[in-house]
Amino acid sequence: MKKMKNELVEKVIINFQKRWGISKEEKNIKPEDRKATVIREGKKITIIPKSNVEYTPNLVINDADVFEKVLERYLDVIKNTDIKSTKIDQRHTERYFLFNVWKNATMSDYLHPEKFINRYTNFIKDDTFQQYDELTPLGYYEGNILLAEREEDDYGFETPYIMHLSFTDGKYIYNLPWIRYGISLNKSGEKIAYIYALQKMEPCSDEEYNEKMKKILNRANKGVKKYRNVTPSAISALTVFMGMLEKEGITAVKVPDFLIGRYGHFAHAETQEEFDRIQTNLTDKFLRNFIRLSEQFENIRIETGIGNGMDSFLCISLDDMKESDNEFLNALYYLGKGKEKDEKSDRDFEL
Repeated sequence: MKKMKNELVEKVIINFQKRWGISKEEKNIKPEDRKATVIREGKKITIIPKSNVEYTPNLVINDADVFEKVLERYLDVIKNTDIKSTKIDQRHTERYFLFNVWKNATMSDYLHPEKFINRYTNFIKDDTFQQYDELTPLGYYEGNILLAEREEDDYGFETPYIMHLSFTDGKYIYNLPWIRYGISLNKSGEKIAYIYALQKMEPCSDEEYNEKMKKILNRANKGVKKYRNVTPSAISALTVFMGMLEKEGITAVKVPDFLIGRYGHFAHAETQEEFDRIQTNLTDKFLRNFIRLSEQFENIRIETGIGNGMDSFLCISLDDMKESDNEFLNALYYLGKGKEKDEKSDRDFEL
């Protein structure tokens, strides 16, 4: 059987038509009128959802031939990776991977889908931080061991990897928020870190150690006048991770804004006020962590393309990042960089 031209692109189009249809509850609308509109102009293809499908952008395939090659590379990497979450099998079919990846797209990603798929493909291929595939000590802070571990994430979440950071006294473990991240390359071959989520974890099961670590982490708020509503554990995890990125020579970080496919169902809120509140909690609260970071460390530059329809990312530069006046965060930053200031950093330990 002869292969259809741009077969993978056509599969994406069909999936979007089905998923962007009008609700089945609207029984008075004919099935053929439920589908999204597909406009073809040479190699350019635009998929337009029905006007009453809430908070859904157009998908613009700028060159079907180029996009086909991008999709082929994406699926080829999935088929040949050892990451457990990207196996094509009876549960995770080719169709599954072609559509569910869009849960992690921003508004600007829908305008440049080839860049989006290439970026996610690079996330899968990336081997940065592979040295942390097993639980690894970064150093000590007041007798507590700071640990790092890279975990493969289940497919369908924002990135293929999570960075776990935690403290332990050798008996109990206190988890900092998980960092869902991916690392890709720009046209110059420079690595860029994308941070998609900070996920709060369950507190330590031991109440005494839990309270001890909370008091230590609250030191992150010392001297802070703005953005004090940021969780100390979140800013602590980010600080360590920024040091880890710098150690790997990565000084460019991007943070996405609203992920339409992942959070779009909140568009069904009953009032605009409710929708705005939910979106603020999901997006603004997340972005404030990075703004707070720039308040506590000098020379972190933040630029934003959010809202201009071109680049829905907060862009952070760590070039010439200087120490913080906050002694606790500064210690975490150095631990992430592998430059612990503790005289006992060469101690043996048991986990």
